[in-house]
Amino acid sequence: YAEALSRLDALQKEGQDSYLLALRRGWLLYLNGRYADSVEAYRKAVAAAERSAEARVGLSLPLMALHRWADAEQVCRELLAIAPGNYTGMSRLAWILFSSGRYADAEQAYREVLVQYPSDNDLRSGLGWSLLRQGRTKEARAAFDEVLQVVPGHVSAGQGIAALD
Repeated sequence: YAEALSRLDALQKEGQDSYLLALRRGWLLYLNGRYADSVEAYRKAVAAAERSAEARVGLSLPLMALHRWADAEQVCRELLAIAPGNYTGMSRLAWILFSSGRYADAEQAYREVLVQYPSDNDLRSGLGWSLLRQGRTKEARAAFDEVLQVVPGHVSAGQGIAALD
């Protein structure tokens, strides 16, 4: 990744600047753990292609890595305004809301994405955790049990059951 990034940086120094260059730099910076720089690169990509869903998908990652939950939420909401029903935007928004401690909002977001993707066990486990954090243990157990019926070794659902006991 570092070599690819240095090649893109050389192109940028030569005065080449484009949406694709900014987008790719954002991804490579993210993979290199340079999250703040990744945010800057992805923001350039968003500015270059204002209706780009993919640039916002990318931008959400370093914002989440930096725990900048409010910014990440805004980016996911912008993404969903451009691309309603986008799986990545919907699932990341649910996680962002959960990570922000907004468990009722996270529950709603998990339920919305599960309408379109009902077999997603990771999201169903997230729903279980949202319910558990709200003290709704019976519903949380049902969500975790549903996951464990089809994926017996699901780590998160197993941890959820353990937290209930």
